[in-house]
Amino acid sequence: MEGQQKRTIDEAEPSLLEGVKALIVDIEGTTTPIGFVKETLFPYAEENVESFLTKRYDDEETQQDIKALQELAAKDKADGVEGVVEIPKEGSKEEIIKAVVDNVKWQMDEDRKTTALKQLQGHIWREGYKTGQIKAELFEDVGPALQQIVEEGVNVYVYSSGSVEAQKLLFGNTEEGDLLELFTDFFDTTIGNKKDSGSYKKIVEKIGVSPEEILFLTDTPEEATAASKAGLRSALVARDGNEELTEEHFQNFLVIESFGELFGDDDDEDYKRLEGEDNGEVDDEDEDEDDLGEEEEEPEDDEGEDEDDA
Repeated sequence: MEGQQKRTIDEAEPSLLEGVKALIVDIEGTTTPIGFVKETLFPYAEENVESFLTKRYDDEETQQDIKALQELAAKDKADGVEGVVEIPKEGSKEEIIKAVVDNVKWQMDEDRKTTALKQLQGHIWREGYKTGQIKAELFEDVGPALQQIVEEGVNVYVYSSGSVEAQKLLFGNTEEGDLLELFTDFFDTTIGNKKDSGSYKKIVEKIGVSPEEILFLTDTPEEATAASKAGLRSALVARDGNEELTEEHFQNFLVIESFGELFGDDDDEDYKRLEGEDNGEVDDEDEDEDDLGEEEEEPEDDEGEDEDDA
């Protein structure tokens, strides 16, 4: 941020990045305002889904998107999901497009974060980025902080409910320019539910460092809890427009309002909370609730997918 004195990780007392070799960031509400996702990305996808499908119906990629949504709708029907909009496998182009559009709008109204939905949304957003109709918005502290973190040898990753393609489109088309070079890799829900600790264990394996050397930033307490169960350090990001955090959240997690705070904070107790064994710990009886989450569990080979959310 302009006018802010730049401190290195070594100079910060204490730095929240001390001992960290990898930083994982969420997108919505963490690097990117929720308003951009809710008021720009989602409306663009909803308003353009029909025209996109009509124009690209015969493309192999679009056919794969439709197939994934058909399979998900059939599974939802079999599981007794209330309000599910079925998508026929046989029918005219117009009939199938209408069913897909209705299904997509139903899922978006329900704020579902299924891999099949996120995959199609990402392809629709690609058109918007390509034509310049969409420019991704980041919080002003994100770009400079990530640049400094990378320069000091920490690898940065993204884990979002949005598809990997959607994540790359967002960071490759920001108002500050193309920031893709700052990121080592991207993860989406094909690796698992963001509220399931097992997903973070898989990410740890792929990153190849110890879990205690990884810091995860998110605006969602349930995600921070899941990451902590997997042994990662976790911190919550409180931004304007995010859901209000409770006193319990402030007691269980370090909470930051800006990425600039990663380079040091005068509150030693906050640092101890980040390092402590009780960071994000919950009772065993709560674990099953976390794994249910708002994101639907789906077989990897069914959906093929990084959000996000966005």
